Amino acid sequence: MTGSIAFKPLTKSDVAEVLGVSVRSVEIWVNEKTLPAPKRIGSRVYWHPTVFYTWLEHQLTAEDAPAITARLPAEKNLMDGRKSRTSSALSEIDILRSRTQSKIDELLV
Repeated sequence: MTGSIAFKPLTKSDVAEVLGVSVRSVEIWVNEKTLPAPKRIGSRVYWHPTVFYTWLEHQLTAEDAPAITARLPAEKNLMDGRKSRTSSALSEIDILRSRTQSKIDELLV
């Protein structure tokens, strides 16, 4: 393992613990697209720590949903030079983030 850094994928229990909610709440939020979708490996689901914590940081630091939406076209222009698959995945994450900001705000109040 020269030069590589191992990481531990996050389980539903890990995500629930970080957010201070039940595993069932995590499942509901994934179904509502409030949380980014995990990846399935066999019969289990996992989040890559970078994906989850990037999403969480964005949720906690975003001022409001309209500001996020206003940034999307500019971010799309920056992504035009990248592979379409990457752009598509990044755009999907941004859309999910903008949709869920108001839900997160309601939960934090």
